[in-house]
Amino acid sequence: MGLDPSNLSKILNCQKEIGSLLRTKIGKKLGFEKNEIQNFLKATNQTNTSDADYESLDLDSFQIVSEPHHYAILEYFKLNDMSSKPADIASQLSLKVSVVNDSLRRLNEVGLLKKIENGFAPTNSSNSSILKIGTSKAHREQQCQILETAIDALKSIPIELRSQSSMTMAIDSKRLNEAKELIKNFRRDMGRFLSNSDQLDSVYQLSISLYPLTITKKITNQKEK
Repeated sequence: MGLDPSNLSKILNCQKEIGSLLRTKIGKKLGFEKNEIQNFLKATNQTNTSDADYESLDLDSFQIVSEPHHYAILEYFKLNDMSSKPADIASQLSLKVSVVNDSLRRLNEVGLLKKIENGFAPTNSSNSSILKIGTSKAHREQQCQILETAIDALKSIPIELRSQSSMTMAIDSKRLNEAKELIKNFRRDMGRFLSNSDQLDSVYQLSISLYPLTITKKITNQKEK
């Protein structure tokens, strides 16, 4: 099945849920056609990506691999023509070889990569990790780096290879929690749509921002505290 033994053991003992991406991978391994897999996902209400499709990290582990390039390396391993050589990874992701070597070691340390004969390999078929808590300093710094990378892309990447846009709107702030859920679902649906292919050839970063332009009472109260 190409699964990590510890994760397979948890699945068989009903200690770990099987998300839609993992079900798709297992279906392909078992020789099912794409439409058969989709019908099965619909029957089990798993056409949408859920938290089970993402590897959860505790805060200590997340702090070790919080810099965005760690997740770029994880996604790189999914490409059809990927190479496990640090020099090749560095070349493809515009990183220093020393940074790649350190990152591979850290990803192995937190269990997102495993050592194999010729280098490293992902431990399972999950998407990039989610943090078990709402936010942290490491999480905020990671998002800052992602936004800075988006600015660089805006300046240097041709428009045909990217999509960056914004909208200014008057809103009902009581609907923010629902808006966050819609954004999360959109983000995961987009990731599932772009990754559901046998011809993965590029690693992309998706960043979506929603923030107030008006100073609300809640923000004022927080600043006063």
